[in-house]
Amino acid sequence: MKRINKNIWDGKELIWAGDGKTYLRGVGEDFLTHPFFEDAYNKILLSYKPKTNYKLCLFLPCSYGKPYSQSYIHYMIIKSLRNLKNHYDKIHQIILTNAGIVPRELEEHYPFCCYDWNPRFENPEIKDRYTEVLFKRLKGYISKFNDYYDRFACYLRWNSDTYRAIKKVERNLELKIPNFSLKPISIKKSEIKKLSYSVYDYEDDLILIASKNLQNLIQKVKEAIG
Repeated sequence: MKRINKNIWDGKELIWAGDGKTYLRGVGEDFLTHPFFEDAYNKILLSYKPKTNYKLCLFLPCSYGKPYSQSYIHYMIIKSLRNLKNHYDKIHQIILTNAGIVPRELEEHYPFCCYDWNPRFENPEIKDRYTEVLFKRLKGYISKFNDYYDRFACYLRWNSDTYRAIKKVERNLELKIPNFSLKPISIKKSEIKKLSYSVYDYEDDLILIASKNLQNLIQKVKEAIG
């Protein structure tokens, strides 16, 4: 039998910026303002626009798993939001990360699907730098696409550097971006293990998929959409 060597799909249409080959694993300036990430962000500002006008822009955290929707955290968030049924498509989910500002519909595109920034290796200096870079990118995104959204909100840990960037944007743009996560919230180690299947129980953002937190998210989203 003759062997067929021709590729039937090479994934090129999923390259948003960069070479589509390099896996960007690390923590520091090189993995915050890498040319691929900078080009990807600039392309969003220049060549992208939201699919429609949304009732709510919901900013979400990054995750170890890629694409984000396949991670424990995003899977549970999406599952909860889908319970809103007809309201689900009125919410634009935007992931905030060292790689940039990532609309949900671009999560499988390179370079957003091929990097790993591990917070365990951060130091105070890079945490501040991360917050500053994210603040500038987020400010740019909101300034460009503000007219596509009726309102903004986030679902983040209150003590995260990502939320620090949100607060800076609020002050700078005089814009309200309420946090739909409970504050404060305690969660038992046994629940963390259950949520992570005892595999990845050191991820701080697992607190976001505690049942009472997800219930609060849905309630707040309902109130925001009306």
